[in-house]
Amino acid sequence: MKHSLTFLVVSAALMQSAAADKLRVAIVPGIAVNLDAARVDALSQELADALEAELDIEAFGGLEVRRQLPPDGIPPDCVATPTCVADVAQRVGAQQLLFVVMVDTGTGGAIQVDTTWMEPASGKSASRPAIDIATLSDARARFVASAPQLLPDAPVRPKPKLGGGPVGTMKPEVPRHFTTPARVTAVVSGVGFGLGIAMGLRARSKYNDCDASPNTCTESQRDSIRTTGLIADAGLAIGIGCAIATTVLFVTSGQEARMVVAPTTEGSGGTVTWLGRF
Repeated sequence: MKHSLTFLVVSAALMQSAAADKLRVAIVPGIAVNLDAARVDALSQELADALEAELDIEAFGGLEVRRQLPPDGIPPDCVATPTCVADVAQRVGAQQLLFVVMVDTGTGGAIQVDTTWMEPASGKSASRPAIDIATLSDARARFVASAPQLLPDAPVRPKPKLGGGPVGTMKPEVPRHFTTPARVTAVVSGVGFGLGIAMGLRARSKYNDCDASPNTCTESQRDSIRTTGLIADAGLAIGIGCAIATTVLFVTSGQEARMVVAPTTEGSGGTVTWLGRF
């Protein structure tokens, strides 16, 4: 039990250390034209989520940031005032800030987002290219595409890699052929037909002898003719059945060319296997 608790404590400490090493970026709402605070916060949070999805950073925005700002918000000239920028950074606990200005252009709900990047510790700042959002449903895609431009120095989040080896293998075509079961049934079929024909001829010969001399044909001879006939019928039935089985086994013995795809994702333990025939 003590070892388990120690392991959990160490794991939590390592996770906190890894999180602390990540760059913290806050999306700070500035001037908004024709947009209410709720819409601005929703877009700011969407931008933060997009940055975290594309970059290996810790980004936050929306209500999480607004609640830590002054009740009346930040002054319009905050970006140009170092003391205001430093105060915002201290309030939100971020190393870098993205001040956003959002404008509803009035053309079918289109929104333009202007962003200014600032790093209070170094005093550096830079304007970023404007982001044009035609509809709100396009916001996430536009933010994801703009993430490297907004934070060009931030590390890119690693993408999942496919497992080793080729993702697909082409299996060659297998022509129709006589398999071992097919050979066995073919032999049994031949034996059955041979037995049926031989016993049938014998039964026919005995029958002709009795038919030529009915007075001398005994009851035991007649029983022998019936028995021989039954054996002949059984042999022919076995021959026909095995012939059909041989044909089925031969027809189904071939395989067309097929692709076997088995991608694996490292780190997640997931494996997907797909088999197809063409």
